[in-house]
Amino acid sequence: MKTRDRILAKSLELFNEQGERLVSTNHIAAALKMSPGNLYYHFPNKDAIIFELFERYTGQMAQTLVLPEDRQITQADKINLFEKLLSSLWQYRFLHRDMTHLISDNDEMRDSYRLFARGMMINVRHVYQLLIESGLIEATEDEIGALLVNIWIVATSWVNFLSTTGFFNFSEPMTEDMLRQCIYQVICLEAPYLRGEARDGLEALKASYGAALRPF
Repeated sequence: MKTRDRILAKSLELFNEQGERLVSTNHIAAALKMSPGNLYYHFPNKDAIIFELFERYTGQMAQTLVLPEDRQITQADKINLFEKLLSSLWQYRFLHRDMTHLISDNDEMRDSYRLFARGMMINVRHVYQLLIESGLIEATEDEIGALLVNIWIVATSWVNFLSTTGFFNFSEPMTEDMLRQCIYQVICLEAPYLRGEARDGLEALKASYGAALRPF
């Protein structure tokens, strides 16, 4: 593995485990057993590392939302989409946990994130159009618009929601099972609009990702 890729891989690991704010370039260099000067040869500062990880994440998310255009979408396609989304969210989980902080003093990051958000909304709307054409979803344009906003809020705020409330028996370190509950919430948001095999398989699909929040 090239040195640049080693730096990115170790940074991602440390950011996910400890949170971006607690990890410095010195910590990254020490974890890689390299001098800070060697790290700075490849990246001038921590912001540059974060931005490149962000670009990798956005590229991966864009590929995740590619669905077949030459046939109708099936429930199996949708489940595969959920799994790929979950994998990306887990792999880059530090980004959404720390995003407000990351964009607060970084104009390039803020502009790039907003562009990413708009692009994702367009792409996910297209996914739902394919689902409507396949008979798996029945909803108006306004209903899809509201659904997209609610899904975005849940998906991007889930880690913060767990860490601040402690709901769903959350404790550090976060596990992938805790993140799977996020997909459960997305499925619940979709539930009123599901039709056909998507509706028939609703309860089984929900059970594979989590459960409802129990009374206190």
